[in-house]
Amino acid sequence: MRRILFVVLSLALVAPASACREDFFDPTPGGTGPQQQRLELIARNLVMIAGEENAIRIGFGAKDPSAYVRVERPDGSGRVVACPLRSVDDPLPDLSSCLPDAPDGVRESISLSGIGAIALIREGDPITVEIRVDFEEGDRNTTVRMPILDRPAGAAACKDNACNPVFELLPVRAGAFSAMASWTGGAARLEVLEGRVLARSFSSTGIPYRIAGHGAGSSPLSVTARLSGPTEYALALVNTSEDVLRRITIEATWS
Repeated sequence: MRRILFVVLSLALVAPASACREDFFDPTPGGTGPQQQRLELIARNLVMIAGEENAIRIGFGAKDPSAYVRVERPDGSGRVVACPLRSVDDPLPDLSSCLPDAPDGVRESISLSGIGAIALIREGDPITVEIRVDFEEGDRNTTVRMPILDRPAGAAACKDNACNPVFELLPVRAGAFSAMASWTGGAARLEVLEGRVLARSFSSTGIPYRIAGHGAGSSPLSVTARLSGPTEYALALVNTSEDVLRRITIEATWS
């Protein structure tokens, strides 16, 4: 059986089973009988650098021992090894028990009794990826750890969240949201954005996203918001300093 983050993102999101949105993959197409609620965590603009100590770790509350991961990655040499974990704090297993290389845009199954996280390890040059994790809801808490957030490339190049990490857990349901971020390095901004951030609707329409919650300055930051489904929301972390941010931790809870 195939098996499959230092930024930390911990999310708990609540969403109705009936909500629909673009590009949510159905793990049981054509199935019959009652369907369990499934969640999809989307993490965009994550920088991967080589080394097991720089693994991107994504934690989630899964009910089923199987989950699905899809990595959108640029062409190039080197591997992205994907390992199943029971928690984001677990040591990495022997890499021979992991998915040896997550291919670009392919949805892969990962399984482990008590699975609660995955670790993605880069072997090769730095790359920027988008990661999607689909799992049967056990709870609505997720965690993402990344090793680094680079200095922004500039306002024009980074318009509409083109450079900074953006996170969503779909589908969305109304409820209270809170988040806290900490890191080492300079200043940053933590925002809850309302709108179709993943589709970059600001670029296509010229209408800015509504900022449902905001925090800015040095570490740590906190933010709260009240969400209204089925509107889409994204949690965005923006480096506003001239420093590289490291060991970033973002914890968030949706009721």
